[in-house]
Amino acid sequence: MFPTRVLSLPNALNLRELGGYPAGERFIAWHKLLRSGTLGHLDRSAGVELAGYGVSTVVDLRTRGEQTTRPDQLPRTVRYRPMSVYPFADHYGRFTKAGRRLRRATRTGNAMTTTYVQMLMDTHARQVFADLFAILLATTGPRQAVLFHCTAGKDRTGVAAIMIEAALGVPAATQREDYLLTNLVLERPGEFAHADLTQGASAFVNQMNAHTAEVANFTAVQDFVTTNYGAWPAYLHQALGLSAQDLTDLRRLYLTDSPEPR
Repeated sequence: MFPTRVLSLPNALNLRELGGYPAGERFIAWHKLLRSGTLGHLDRSAGVELAGYGVSTVVDLRTRGEQTTRPDQLPRTVRYRPMSVYPFADHYGRFTKAGRRLRRATRTGNAMTTTYVQMLMDTHARQVFADLFAILLATTGPRQAVLFHCTAGKDRTGVAAIMIEAALGVPAATQREDYLLTNLVLERPGEFAHADLTQGASAFVNQMNAHTAEVANFTAVQDFVTTNYGAWPAYLHQALGLSAQDLTDLRRLYLTDSPEPR
């Protein structure tokens, strides 16, 4: 079942394993971390198969409108956690401290890179990602997997994946590779997903989904963390509240000595 990184499940969109990625001298364990686009098109058998793979919790990063328009189709054995990243809570006006900080971080960027940096800065978005890490820390079973997703599995999911991979010690080059893999997966989305990606629950999400996963977005995220915090552990501690023990526990739970699937 699911022999490759891009998991083959009928009507799943951009469903991928993070297992096998290098993290220092160790590797992310298989059957522990999955990322995805919408799960709203799964039929009953696909949902059961996903649970059988080990998925015990699904974290839905979409807006309430997206969640209502296309609800995840999951068996009752899977815990569902709706945790919308949007809308942002902070005010980024011209004369606000947050606005000045955002403009400094995205001076040569565009609306896409600005949104990516906002996901790192915004009070509400940071709390959502902190809650995601709390779920990861609470998922202690050896074959209990957490799946996190948005609609395309690209922007909100992409930032979440970068954060998680950074917390586990995955090198930046591998984070970048995983982020850009979305472009290959979504090159020809199936007809079942086309409407979700082009006519979603809000104009803002539609606009985001119209773009590919761009190197500039990944670079903006890394540059923001390096410029303002020095490195990812400091960001995770200061912005999300993760302790050194939390990072140690995450690596104990999600890393293994072998890159091979179990």
